[in-house]
Amino acid sequence: METIPPLGPEFLTDSMKKWVQDAGVVLADVEGVWWRLSSPSGEDSLAEVCQDSGFVGLYLHGGGYVLGSAKDVRSGFARIPRGLVDHRICSSVLAVEYTLISSEDGSRGRFFPLQILEALSAYRHLFTAKNIPANRVIFIGDSAGAHLVLALQRYLSESGGIPSPKGLILLSPWCDLTKEADRVQNLLGNLPAEFIVSPYLSPALHPPPSPWPPTLVYSGAQESFAQSIAALVSQLHKASMNVTFHQAQAILPRYSHDFLIFVTVENAWPKEVRQCWSRIRAWAEQLRSL
Repeated sequence: METIPPLGPEFLTDSMKKWVQDAGVVLADVEGVWWRLSSPSGEDSLAEVCQDSGFVGLYLHGGGYVLGSAKDVRSGFARIPRGLVDHRICSSVLAVEYTLISSEDGSRGRFFPLQILEALSAYRHLFTAKNIPANRVIFIGDSAGAHLVLALQRYLSESGGIPSPKGLILLSPWCDLTKEADRVQNLLGNLPAEFIVSPYLSPALHPPPSPWPPTLVYSGAQESFAQSIAALVSQLHKASMNVTFHQAQAILPRYSHDFLIFVTVENAWPKEVRQCWSRIRAWAEQLRSL
């Protein structure tokens, strides 16, 4: 476990400050969970476990912003940071315990953009407290976590105050919230309903800002988000961004979305899961040379 201090106001653009004020957001410490390779000396040192010049992952879990926890290391979401380390894609992964949205009254202050700023606090913590340069970091998110990765990267690109990571891994990204406007109203807080079409909420509808890091998108061919994911990839291609897109073809629709979190998928379609991890690792190895 690691406690991460909040960002200072100097890292917020004027438009972000207004958004924060309108949402009633108050930044506080956020927790994270480290996943690491064993240190050769037995010491718990991030410098040692990363001495092979491997990547450090910043992981944001899925769950529709209403469920999931980085601290639940036995959940399906823990399978992704564990897999990133086990398959030597990342030497270490910091999974962020960002704030979930409450469906109950009185949840003011838990809306967007709190989650963006919590993720940004964790990212900045990597290179201020841990001395990890931005070009050694990869953002990884699945489903709603991938949505949060997209929002975080958009803010980095638009603000220009903090360098972008080396790359992004988006697993079954939730990227067009207009298709589920009723379900995500609690994410908007007091913002008008039409804000759902904004690039921070529905990135599949908008071109990415520049600069934009190399991006790997991996999804199920038969998943419910397939159309919006294809639209997101199309936006990246049209903007001449470096994007790689893979789909798991054989997994049935019921299990196709965010399939890496399910042990049942690994048991039923082991070839698809092995191929997925192999492709992610190959992409990360190519990323080293960019």
